Amino acid sequence: MSSVWLRSKAFGAEPSEGVLRPYLASSLFPQLPGRSRTPFRVTMILAAAGLLMSAILRLPALGIAVGALGLPLLFVFYLRASGADRDLPRVSLILAALSGVLLGTAWVLLVGHVIARNYGVPMAVGLALHHLVREGFIIPMVGMGLMVLPTVALRLLLMVPGGFAPALRERSGSRESLDGFVIGALAALAFTAAATFTRLAPQVTTGLIAHARPVKGLVVEAVLRGVTVPITAAAAGGMVGVALWFRPGHGGGEHRGRVRLMLVLLGAAALLTHAAVGVIDIVGVPQVTMLVAHITMTVLVLLGLRLSLQIALLHESHDPIAQDQPLLCPYCEMVVPDMAFCPSCGAATRASSQESRRGRRGAFRPQRLAGDASGRQATAPGSPDGPPEDLYPGYALPSGTYAAPELRRPRFSWLLGRWGIGINAAAVVLAAAALVLTPAIAHYLCPPDCGKPPTGTPVMALPRFESPDGSFSVSYPAPGSAYTIRTEKAGVAATYTGGDGGVMQLFSEPAKGRSPKQIAAAIVRRTYPDAKFGYEIPNAMVGYQLGYGEVADDWPQSATASYSRVRILVMTAVKNDVALVAFATGPYHAFGPDFGPGPPSGANLEIAQDMGKYVNSFQWSGDPAR
Repeated sequence: MSSVWLRSKAFGAEPSEGVLRPYLASSLFPQLPGRSRTPFRVTMILAAAGLLMSAILRLPALGIAVGALGLPLLFVFYLRASGADRDLPRVSLILAALSGVLLGTAWVLLVGHVIARNYGVPMAVGLALHHLVREGFIIPMVGMGLMVLPTVALRLLLMVPGGFAPALRERSGSRESLDGFVIGALAALAFTAAATFTRLAPQVTTGLIAHARPVKGLVVEAVLRGVTVPITAAAAGGMVGVALWFRPGHGGGEHRGRVRLMLVLLGAAALLTHAAVGVIDIVGVPQVTMLVAHITMTVLVLLGLRLSLQIALLHESHDPIAQDQPLLCPYCEMVVPDMAFCPSCGAATRASSQESRRGRRGAFRPQRLAGDASGRQATAPGSPDGPPEDLYPGYALPSGTYAAPELRRPRFSWLLGRWGIGINAAAVVLAAAALVLTPAIAHYLCPPDCGKPPTGTPVMALPRFESPDGSFSVSYPAPGSAYTIRTEKAGVAATYTGGDGGVMQLFSEPAKGRSPKQIAAAIVRRTYPDAKFGYEIPNAMVGYQLGYGEVADDWPQSATASYSRVRILVMTAVKNDVALVAFATGPYHAFGPDFGPGPPSGANLEIAQDMGKYVNSFQWSGDPAR
């Protein structure tokens, strides 16, 4: 790839930046000149500060509002500030955003809970390979397909004569790559905003303040939902739009086919990368490792977007060249000949919106002040006969100073005021919903909430697992019950298929001189590295041997799964240097008079109600029959 073909040292939308540097503002807001991006940069910094504050203060309503709406709202205001919203029919922008919202909401409602249910079961606890492939890659890949579906559908509608197509066609009658970027990024951001709202909505029912959650987990969630996911989605959707709207120039020669292929491959690679992080999410790595992986993927996709924009701006069909006519370049603020690229700074003329170009080429073209060849006198700056004017130097034109309408830049107060109103309104609505929907603390009254004697299948009637080395045995659920059973050398894994779901493991491992407490802590760290200790189970016994038990909680992080809280219960005892372990995990479900065993209990795990008889059925080698 030659430097002439790519021009890697000067990005077409910001010539002072290299193409292979992940600058965020110029990548997501390419149709704004550098100085006009400053309010957007500051607002993004404030949004990041808001995300961090919501995590530190444990305020889920604020975190959801900023994470879901922060970047999408900023992109909408970018369209307004750059004039890009006037390049495309409003109906096409509305269709892209609305279809993205509907698809994002429907997608999470269909599969978000399914993915979360398996994300709560790390591979070390029995996640099968087909679950890893399905929930870790295939389902996220289908989600990426739905995310870009509005962009593809709109492009196909533009190709169909008659019908709705005339209302969707570009107003200028031309097709530009950055129009496709606008459609693709807008649809993707609408999809992710709706998906984030739907995924995190269960947090509203936990109260105004998430007292139980660790701050580290909230910070990771804030970065994923509010930074990496929307940026990657906007970049991937924008790249698909660029590839679909790209129209090669007539002078492309041998590069024309290669350019289109490169744009398609970059868009496909971005979608694959965005989906592939699902594999990282589901294998249960520590949250910090997951965060580093997501940030790395985001940087790679952002670089892909810059490559896609640069290639399209260099090789697409350009506006007619009028070298004898002056044109104000909004990037370097020099008056230059009207060409495809500014001869002063190198910015692509098509890096600005069609609305901007029409204004700068129309009745308000720059005019040279007194002393030019024609002897014309330009309107003085600030004249009431037209828009406010300013003076600009010329470059590659007859020497002199030129007068042109003053460049309009978005004001920081305009941007922050409107963005802040939207975010605060969403946060207030979510906070009000939290006050209304948070359930009250359950109170037990005896009678009638006195519980009842435990009943169930006698343990002697259940099948029994014998370890290959004869060191222990244990009973496990019978075939045909609400469990899927898998036996291994170390023990039994029973996946609960009814109710809330969950997994129960009954296994052994060498104690190697460790205490039951050390063994339990090591198992929790191995399966859920970021779990938060809840409480110790008093007088825990395994196989009628005094041991140790604890309850912990984890909030699995994922870019695609719905919010969930996982309850972890582990009990272990040691005898003959063999540790027997009962391990259960599943969705947290608070016990109360209307759910649970009846009497008060802090287990808050449905599967825990059934595991007692299996825990007591453990026997070490040499134990008397019972």
